[in-house]
Amino acid sequence: MPRISIQADCDGAPKKQLLRDLNIAFAHADVESILEFFSDDIRWQIMGEADLRGKKAVRAALEAMQETVTSELIIHSIITQGRAGAVNGEIRMERGGSVAFCDVCHFDSADGGKIQSMMSYAVDTEKED
Repeated sequence: MPRISIQADCDGAPKKQLLRDLNIAFAHADVESILEFFSDDIRWQIMGEADLRGKKAVRAALEAMQETVTSELIIHSIITQGRAGAVNGEIRMERGGSVAFCDVCHFDSADGGKIQSMMSYAVDTEKED
């Protein structure tokens, strides 16, 4: 099980809690739980890698990622306003390596609901010797 460290204030803000829970599901590679956060017509852009449209495409990408085992998830901040939200943090892999990430999401309503689109930015933070 990955260690989870959440430095962001998530209390009392439903969209912040939703984004926190989404990232925890990612850390556990729980494809079914992750898909529950997305609308049927989800558009997930993984910048520099993929532009996924619809749950079927997202499912295939998530299943391909399941082999990467997360040892630690650190959430530095979660920001929400209106129908938008963003999360930034770091993922450390069990096999070694670390990735800093930022996900920018748009919800189908200001109350949270489902995520309609997500743009993900990731930077490998391991330094070469």
